[in-house]
Amino acid sequence: MSRVDSPRRKIAFMLTPIDFGGAERVSLNLLKSIDRDVFELCPIILVRPWENRNIFIDEIKKENYQYLQIPVAIKPLSEGKDYFRVIRCFRILFSILRKQGYDLVHTNGYFADIIGIPVSRLLGIPHIATCHGFISNDRNVIVYNILDRFALRFSNRIIAVSNSIRYDLIRNGIKESRTIVIQNAIEPKFSDNSLENKRQELRAILRIQPGEFVVGYVGRLSAEKGLKHLIEATSMSKGDGLPIRLLIIGDGPQTNELKSLVNRKGAQNNVTFAGFQSDIEKWMPALDIFVLPSLTEGTPMALLEAMSFGIPAIASAVGGIPQVIDSGENGILVQPGNREEIKNAVHILYTDESLRNRISQNAQRYIKSKHNIKDWTRKIEGEYLALLSDAH
Repeated sequence: MSRVDSPRRKIAFMLTPIDFGGAERVSLNLLKSIDRDVFELCPIILVRPWENRNIFIDEIKKENYQYLQIPVAIKPLSEGKDYFRVIRCFRILFSILRKQGYDLVHTNGYFADIIGIPVSRLLGIPHIATCHGFISNDRNVIVYNILDRFALRFSNRIIAVSNSIRYDLIRNGIKESRTIVIQNAIEPKFSDNSLENKRQELRAILRIQPGEFVVGYVGRLSAEKGLKHLIEATSMSKGDGLPIRLLIIGDGPQTNELKSLVNRKGAQNNVTFAGFQSDIEKWMPALDIFVLPSLTEGTPMALLEAMSFGIPAIASAVGGIPQVIDSGENGILVQPGNREEIKNAVHILYTDESLRNRISQNAQRYIKSKHNIKDWTRKIEGEYLALLSDAH
C-alpha cells in the first residue's frame, strides 16, 4: 500500500509547554509542517492549571488543532506538594489513549516521557520520544532526569537532537539501535529584501544609536545558559572602548540576578533586557552578532534562527553546537564559561567586516542546505511510518 493510499494515522503528541522555548518551537514547527493528509497529530498538553496563558496553546489554535489538556498538578509547588500528581496524570492519560484509538504516541520532555512511555507500553501502542536535552541545575529536575532516562529505555524509538544527547542516552543504558539523531530545523520568517527595513525599525524602537554594535542573546535566562559570562565579557569589551550594546531577549529564574550583575558592573547604559518575546525571530534583524554562551545545549533553535538571518554567531562548543558551527567559517566557537574568549571573539567580529560578511553568507547557505524544515519533517515522518509498519 502506498503512502498516499494509507489511512490517516492518529498520533498522540505530548509535551509540557511551560515556556515558549526551544522545545516548544520545535514542536510547533512539526505541527505546522506535518503532512496532515497522512498523519492526524493530536496534541495532548500537560498544563499548569493555575497559569492564565499558555503561548504554545495559543499558537496551535492558530493552526486549527484540537487539543486535550492534562493538569500536571492541582496547585503550584509554592502552596505545597501534590504527592499524587504523577499517578493522577497516568490515570487520565491511560483513559485518553485507551478510548480514542491512537496508532502512535510521541512524547517530548521528561514529564511526558515518564507518564507517556509506561501507558503506551501497557496499551501496546508504539512509542517515539524526542529528547531535547537534560538540564541539571535543580534538585527536583535531576530526579526527573534520572526517571526519564530509565523510562526512555522502554521507548521503541528515540530522536536525539544532537550527537552528544544520543551518546548520553547510550551511556545510560538505552540501546543504540533505538536512537537516531535528527537535528532541529527552522523556517525563516523574512525575505532578504525585508531584513534591512526590519533592522532599522527595531533599532529605532530599542533606541540604538548609530555606530553602536549590538550583541544579542535570545533564550531562557537560567544558569545553564552561561549569561553571566556574556555580561562580564561585554563589560570588558566596553572597557576596551568598543561601542557595545548587549540586548538580552528572554526571561527566566536568573533575571533578577543578571540585572544585579549588570548594575554591579556599571553597565546599565550598555545592556538592555527586552524581556520575554513570543516572536523572537522578529527581533533577530536588530543584531550585529549573536552570542550563545551556554554551558549545556542540544541543537539550539535560537542559534539556527540567527544563522538563517545571516547574523554572525559566537557559541559555546557544547552539545550539538560543534556539529552546526565550523569555527571561523560559519560562526565562531568558544569554550563554555570563558569570558575572555567571548570578549576576543566579539572584538574580532567588530573589527573585521570582511570576516563578518563571510561568516554571514556561509551561515545562511549552511542553514538552507542542512536545517530546512521540509527535509527535517520528512525524516520524522519516516520514523513514524517505520514504527507504524513494524506494529502491523
